[in-house]
Amino acid sequence: MAKRIRIDQIGDFAEDKLDQLMRVVVLETDGRLKKESPVDTGRFRASWVIGENGTQSSTDVGPGKHQAGPPRGGNYTAGTEEFGNNYHIHNTLPYAESLANGHSKQAPAGWVDLISKEMTRRARQLADDLGRKD
Repeated sequence: MAKRIRIDQIGDFAEDKLDQLMRVVVLETDGRLKKESPVDTGRFRASWVIGENGTQSSTDVGPGKHQAGPPRGGNYTAGTEEFGNNYHIHNTLPYAESLANGHSKQAPAGWVDLISKEMTRRARQLADDLGRKD
């Protein structure tokens, strides 16, 4: 049976459902990246970081020049995801890009992009199901 809500509760109901969607997508994506990370010592797998509404970091590449780096993490608390915030999952190691591009025999080139595409489909599926189960 569908959950009944009063008309004045629709906004809160929708916001709660969208927050739940964000929570699931962020945590599942983080879990997938860690699970499918190539492992030698485990350092790479342990170096995934989630940032919330983070700013881009920068790296000095010469006098007066900076290169954008990954968003900074450390401002994120699991379970507090809210729709409308931006979440960035990135690996802090300098060789992360090489591993994402197939440097390891344990993971094919493009494995991170594949997870991203799969999680985008998962988010759409979850969004389509919002409210149908309550």
